[in-house]
This record gives sequence, structure tokens and C-alpha cells, in this order.
Amino acid sequence: MTERDYKRDAIRILFILEAGKKANTDPELVERYPFVFVGEKRLQGMDFWVRYPDYLALELLEQFQKSGDSGKLDIARAIYDGEEPSLRTIPMLRKHFGAYEPLDTALAILECRGLVRPQRRKTAVGYTHFFHLPTKASEFCEMVSSEFSVLDWYRDRATLVADVVGSRLGKELKAVQHARREYHDTEILDYIPTITEWVKNKLDELDRK
Repeated sequence: MTERDYKRDAIRILFILEAGKKANTDPELVERYPFVFVGEKRLQGMDFWVRYPDYLALELLEQFQKSGDSGKLDIARAIYDGEEPSLRTIPMLRKHFGAYEPLDTALAILECRGLVRPQRRKTAVGYTHFFHLPTKASEFCEMVSSEFSVLDWYRDRATLVADVVGSRLGKELKAVQHARREYHDTEILDYIPTITEWVKNKLDELDRK
């Protein structure tokens, strides 16, 4: 493992928050923070699919098989054509409820620059995390994409993952990811293994049909 790059982590998380945001309806915060991303579990689930291109490709294949949308299949193929499972995977630990990583440092970097305001609030179903976003968060993402092309991949991938996720909640994403044995059976505090070869074989089978 190479030394952790927390600034890159922060930028990746910001791209995900931006891609999965919605209009803020909190009357006390909407003026300063017009947008909000709801749910830490949803954020962790989306981050997992950004960090594991092979699991994302599997989800795309399953959506293709359900919908017949060949565009999903094309994207899954492109992920493998670009050798992303070997070049882009960032290992993630298995915790009690699935893939998880403390976000404190990344969020602190973003918060001190006024790019996000994290909030933990009690709701009818327990506690929910809200990540409030100002307009300048979007402007910052635009600047990063234009000035640092090496990071633009994360923005594009976050947008793709947001499209794949749709309106699903964090618990739904976790259920989908847990359905894969390699993910579910990983020991607590071990890194979740890749499923690169299994997905490649699945793609090859579809190509032969």
C-alpha cells in the first residue's frame, strides 16, 4: 500500500457528493447551501463502486440483463478495455455492515475550505447524515476538472455511479453489494477482494452469444 493521499480522497468524495446531490429543502440552510447529499451509508456504497471498477461492471451487467439496455453492457466492456480493475482499484475495508472507511479526514479538508457542511441529525428512523453543499462546491469541481485532467476520471466515474445508483438508498446499495459472496464473506477488517476474473468471464460469455 502506498502512502495515503487524503487530498485526493477529499476530491473523490466531493465529486461523489456533487454527483449524488439534490435540492436542499432545509429552510435554515438552503440560502447558504442550496444542495444536499443524504446518507453516509449511501456515500460509502457509491464510493465502493467508484473504487472497485469490477463490482461496478457487475452491477452494469445485471442492469443490462434486466433492462436490455445495451449501453450498460458497452460501459462494462469499456471498463475492462481500459484495464480499470487493475489500474483504478482502491482497496476498501470490510466493516460490520460492509465496505466502510472513516470519512473524517476527507470531510475535514472539504469543510475547512467551505465546500461541505456535514450534519448528523436525529430522524424518525434513527440518525441520518446530511452533507450540505454550497454553490462553490460545484465551481470547485469544475476548476479541478479543467486544471487537473488526471483527476477528471473521478468526476466522470462519480457521475456514472450516480446514474447507476439512481434513487436507491444506502441500505439498498449495501444489499446489492452484499449479494456477492466475495464481498459478504470477507473477514471484518480485511480488504474486500476484487472479482475481476469472474466479471471478465461473464463479459466473455455475453460476447459469445
